[in-house]
Amino acid sequence: MARISGEPDAPVTVAVSRHVIPGREAAFAEWAQGVSADAARFPGHLGAGHIRPARTDDEHTIVYRFDTREHFDAWQDSEERRRWMEASRDLIVGEPRVQMATGLEYWFTDPSCAVGPAPKVWKQALLTWLGLYPTVLVVAYTVGVLVAGWPLPARSIVTTALSVALMTWVVMPFVTRVFRGFLRPGATRA
Repeated sequence: MARISGEPDAPVTVAVSRHVIPGREAAFAEWAQGVSADAARFPGHLGAGHIRPARTDDEHTIVYRFDTREHFDAWQDSEERRRWMEASRDLIVGEPRVQMATGLEYWFTDPSCAVGPAPKVWKQALLTWLGLYPTVLVVAYTVGVLVAGWPLPARSIVTTALSVALMTWVVMPFVTRVFRGFLRPGATRA
């Protein structure tokens, strides 16, 4: 896998798609669970997920997130990962398809679309605002009210941390799916 360019301290998201040999899906699901569990033991691991294919497809996608490129590289270069990749050879057909993103661009990564150019920056900015505005309002009127008596720096830490978490794992995945056609007009489904 190629090295990632970009900011060394930016989060890294990697989506690796593999075509599973028909009849080997259960073994691949076990493999995916095992490789994800081993990746989770590495410093900076933020999560992993296994996206199973639609009924008519054989492509499975595993998404990994690490807090920095250094931590991602440690997993990438590890003996554990090398063993897992060797173990996958009798489960897959062909070479994996890899998509990588650093920083906030991963908010706009859609593993169900074929690889293509990133969405235009103005579209990313517009949809980030569309997701951020209601998120900030909800946090302000719920958690913000609960911590209203706290000093401003403490309130800000709590409300911004919660807003970023909601944007990362709830809001932007939803916005990206809903506005798929707007972000990448004409993109084909992978």
